[in-house]
Amino acid sequence: MPRLTIDGRPVEVKEGATILEAAGLLGITIPRFCHHPALPPAGSCRMCVVEIEGSPKLATSCSTPAAEGMKVSTSSPAVKAARRDVLEFLLLNHPLDCPICDQAGECSLQDYYMEHSCAKSRFPAELKEPRQKRRLIGPHLVLDNERCVLCTRCVRFCDEVTRTSELFVSGRSDASFIDIREGKALDNGYSLNLADICPVGALTSREFRFRQRAWFLEKTPVTCLGCATGCRAEAHHAGGEIYRMVPAPGAENAWLCDRGRLTYRPLRAGDRLKKGFIKNGYIDLEPAVREAAARLAGEPGAAVLGSPWLSVEDNAALAALARALGTGNYCFSFTAESGIKDGILVNKDPAPNTAGAAEAAPTGGLDLGELNRRIAAGEIKALITEARAAAFIKGRLPDGFKLIVFATNRSEIPAGAYATLPYASYFETPGTFVNYQGRRGVTGPVVPPPEGVPPLAETAAALAAALKGDGA
Repeated sequence: MPRLTIDGRPVEVKEGATILEAAGLLGITIPRFCHHPALPPAGSCRMCVVEIEGSPKLATSCSTPAAEGMKVSTSSPAVKAARRDVLEFLLLNHPLDCPICDQAGECSLQDYYMEHSCAKSRFPAELKEPRQKRRLIGPHLVLDNERCVLCTRCVRFCDEVTRTSELFVSGRSDASFIDIREGKALDNGYSLNLADICPVGALTSREFRFRQRAWFLEKTPVTCLGCATGCRAEAHHAGGEIYRMVPAPGAENAWLCDRGRLTYRPLRAGDRLKKGFIKNGYIDLEPAVREAAARLAGEPGAAVLGSPWLSVEDNAALAALARALGTGNYCFSFTAESGIKDGILVNKDPAPNTAGAAEAAPTGGLDLGELNRRIAAGEIKALITEARAAAFIKGRLPDGFKLIVFATNRSEIPAGAYATLPYASYFETPGTFVNYQGRRGVTGPVVPPPEGVPPLAETAAALAAALKGDGA
């Protein structure tokens, strides 16, 4: 293990570690644009240069391995001068967009200018070379070539992570710019990661763009419920609204898929359920609960179907509801092929809690095949479940069948549902989810639910009380 000295402080690192990594162990932050810990080193931006005793030239710390006996300076006069020169070069044609740029408050260029330069530009603003602005390069991203510092993080992400290679550096010298290959769109399922890793706001999210300033955002750790992988994430919110999701700092998942990042969007959709929905009309929640209880109690063959999209706690509440019904017609067992299907993060199992639903299951019960057989045979004439789990019911529902579902949005309501009860989403209420590897994750609350919309477990308890005659 090499031992070296950085700014007069000794440090020992593992074989193959870079000077930049060694400095990080000492708490020394070396500025960088092109380096990202989850991408291969490039050494192209030259911001991370350091001085090594005995070396004739400054070296890029992100790509230079630490060696035994090295003496490194990260703040010598030569290093400081080099950083100032790099910043001046990068700012020559950079637009004066800071007041409107979404990266403001999170911009490395802003931070490094204040820390390492603060020099007035010698280049008149009217002579800046304009480049293309506001290029829509995919369903989720806008590219502003004027702001780009050619760190190539985005290019390397598409080459090394998604291996889709949509982006490349076009042109040469000071005419270089990031471009998208002809006939392609940046829609690889992970494109929003580029808005995260871009250090200067050249790539911005169409969902987040101009919606909120970074310094107003609060950050709450959550578990991504986009699939059974259960990535650790962080929800950024302000004023009771979620604006974006990013990977949690220090998480084993350096990235998040686009689908997982956008799981918060139904919260602000125009079809959010705030009341019960019986047949084709809205109704206050309390009478909706009474009506659902009456339909369930009136059918000796009523059934309860858990859901792999619900938390352990809410599945447990549905199990308690089955006990209140006194029925043996319940199912909490779901089989799904699991494992990473794209080699990055997306799971073969689209449901986030297949394992957790089984954990909440009461002893006995039915499997999905037997549940469907009894429904088709008319032995079960009423069933309560979560809206997405209703897709496990195969075939046409028999005449007179009463399907009662929990849903957060009207668009989730399955065809043929008799009654729908709203519930608070997992950004609005806590819940436990078990991923495909058995790791437990916890969600919310991040923002408050709509007024009068309770957690699913609370409504299920009200249903159980109504069935016992204790009132809804």
